[in-house]
Amino acid sequence: MSRICPFFFLLIGLSLSIILSSNVHSIRFRHNNESMGNIGHLPATVLRAAALEFHGIASDFMFLKTITYVGLRLQEHSSPTKEEWHKAATMLRGVTDLDPMFWDPYLFAEVIFPWQANMQPEADKLLQKAARYRTNDFQPFYFLGFNAFYFEHNAAKAAPYLRRAAALPGAPAFLKGLAARFSLYGNQTKLGIVFLADLLKNTSNPKTNAYLKKRLRTLELINLLENKVKEFQKATSRLPLSLDELIKKGLLDTIPQDPYGGKFTITANGRVYTTSNMIEQKK
Repeated sequence: MSRICPFFFLLIGLSLSIILSSNVHSIRFRHNNESMGNIGHLPATVLRAAALEFHGIASDFMFLKTITYVGLRLQEHSSPTKEEWHKAATMLRGVTDLDPMFWDPYLFAEVIFPWQANMQPEADKLLQKAARYRTNDFQPFYFLGFNAFYFEHNAAKAAPYLRRAAALPGAPAFLKGLAARFSLYGNQTKLGIVFLADLLKNTSNPKTNAYLKKRLRTLELINLLENKVKEFQKATSRLPLSLDELIKKGLLDTIPQDPYGGKFTITANGRVYTTSNMIEQKK
């Protein structure tokens, strides 16, 4: 009996720990959700008045609430709902109302909204705001140009943004001719690789780095497959009906695995995409 009792109490302790940790996670998410709704919808004038002279501290606090809110959902391997994404966007507008020079919320919006939430317009609005206040920073115009080309497939709209970015201090050398050399990248996938690789160089946050690396790796795999599709088309004068034909032709040993848990597939026009839509899939 003396040996069974410690084990029995240990088992109860572990069970309580699991139950409580689940409840704590639920409470944290519910509390964060409620506070997001309460704080996020306050007008900019009210936020600034409430923050008194502590605009920077209040801005940091609101930004931390926002990334925690989004992070809790992504941690569960489930994307936030449309309403939750719009709450996050509202919070970021509040953050940048308090401190319009604070770069992190603009960068967070660019990394998350167009790619994960299908909310490029929200990212663009914040980037336009960043451009108004951060007048010597090339990054807002750089990202606006990329978004126009990659997500809207609009090179004419992208070019002026990239030219403005290239004229500002600190702009990468390749930007100066990028607007006139889109054809060098061939398609949006290749430009996406260039963009994400450059973004990684300028991102120090470990979680953001891991997020970008996975997305970059996925685009690199898509680019590899699209190049193999072109080789197949050149050799056979037709597009493959499926990616398996690339293996039969000896162009690939195996179809690479999608880092997000989906499957790569080919469209009727020869483009490759993933069924995961670059969102972590539940196992």
